[in-house]
Amino acid sequence: MKPKNSITIILIAAITFLFQGCDEIYECVFNINPELHDKPLEIGFVGERYFDRVTAEISNEVNDNDYFYEFDVFGELPPGISYDIDRRSVEFFGIPEEQGTFRFRVELFVESYDYDGYDGSPTCSDSTVREFMIQVVD
Repeated sequence: MKPKNSITIILIAAITFLFQGCDEIYECVFNINPELHDKPLEIGFVGERYFDRVTAEISNEVNDNDYFYEFDVFGELPPGISYDIDRRSVEFFGIPEEQGTFRFRVELFVESYDYDGYDGSPTCSDSTVREFMIQVVD
């Protein structure tokens, strides 16, 4: 094989790889990632109604409403507090029954939607996790 043919084959392979992986490179260079906002949650009071939320977005993405957001909550919520998912947020609500400091994690997974359905890898990273706490006082 002549050196000129080897260079041509390598060049074609590099161009093919570049165009097939272009979206992922773009997403990582511009830091397009799922993000849970780092806001301390409200203090709860035993026997009184409680409500707060954790919100999410796709950083550096103007069309972040076009993504599917899926949340998981792991850990200890205060007795009497439940959670529900509302599109791009996790809402915590209820009437706390006992005082204490309750720590838990919220995990976020995202997928984008295109004409072929959901794409499991829409961003540089398709998930994130953050620790939260609800303090309940008397």
